[in-house]
Amino acid sequence: MKRLLAAMLLAALALPACADADADAARRRLQQRAEGGEPAAMFLLAHMLADGEGGPPDAAAARAWLARAAELEYPEALQELALSEPDPQRADMLMRAAAHALAHRAHAARHETRH
Repeated sequence: MKRLLAAMLLAALALPACADADADAARRRLQQRAEGGEPAAMFLLAHMLADGEGGPPDAAAARAWLARAAELEYPEALQELALSEPDPQRADMLMRAAAHALAHRAHAARHETRH
């Protein structure tokens, strides 16, 4: 499931799905886009770092990129943080923020298709 989500996000970012041989190049491109403020790139980079794709695993950096994407109200990052949050009240707050961000995304997409 995680790989399917990653492939869908890579396609949305216009990055090719990577074989192991060029995963390091994809990780570098995602790093550049993440540093440029792109939340979807931050989310994907977090997963590549966590899974050790394109380089050694780095759990701390993965968590930091996930948190940065969540700060930018990226729904998937908010949801993932909520699912790993031990504090039930904070988890609920993060899940509500994810739902709100998804509703906002859907509203923006509907508005875009009308114009």
